[in-house]
Amino acid sequence: MDTPSSSAPKTAIQTLGALGDLRVWSVIITIFGDAVMPRGGKVSATALATLTDRLGIKPEALRVALFRLGKDGWITRSKRGRNSYYALTKRGRETFLPASRRIYAKATTLSGPWHIAALGPGTEADRAVCEDRLADMGYVRLTPMLFLGAANGPKPPSEVLVISGILHQLPDWAHNALAPDSLQQDYARLETVLLDLCKAPLPRDPETAAALRVLLVHQWRRMLLRHADLPAEVLPKNWRGEACRALVLGLYQALSETADPWLDNIIQTRA
Repeated sequence: MDTPSSSAPKTAIQTLGALGDLRVWSVIITIFGDAVMPRGGKVSATALATLTDRLGIKPEALRVALFRLGKDGWITRSKRGRNSYYALTKRGRETFLPASRRIYAKATTLSGPWHIAALGPGTEADRAVCEDRLADMGYVRLTPMLFLGAANGPKPPSEVLVISGILHQLPDWAHNALAPDSLQQDYARLETVLLDLCKAPLPRDPETAAALRVLLVHQWRRMLLRHADLPAEVLPKNWRGEACRALVLGLYQALSETADPWLDNIIQTRA
């Protein structure tokens, strides 16, 4: 591998960051899921500051985000000597675990046969409650009254009409309901950035490699959590999500060779 220019890693971080949604509290959650949880679940303020500094996050913004996450019940704080240490709460771990399975999976997990669930008559409030329950079960809205879900998933509410079977035909409007144009465009943008990263030499500096990997996971996580874990058969023909998955997993593995030993040391030794 060629030695990268001094500006290459910085440019890669800026390019990934330009895709958006770099809310500091959300980046911290990504750091916990990707780097901290596999290493005992606790991290020092010093280690967090080192990683976030490489991402261009100012110390003041980090302190505010940590305070907010603690106040909202996502993380806990403890002291050892002069340093502070942070860990996810039970609520934080339980919330992030399902997302983690999707982030690192080699393929989508949902598949047919399928359920078509239809809402019945009722008040707007009743329908809203039912819609929330269906969403929690992994169902996706096709129309205001119709939802699609995997037949091997949780049993829908009893007040919902359910048809089970194979999808013999899915029109364009249904494909687009499952993956709106805005989502497809964002995946296309992500794929372009990932292809550029694959062509560029990766950083040999372990701190930068770790920060770049965090940002890679963060942007991938941001995209995945905007839609259900559906297979290609029900998504538009030009869907780029699976192409992005392959690129993300390849970059992740390459960055990990440099990042993991440093993360092992800074998190396990200091925490």
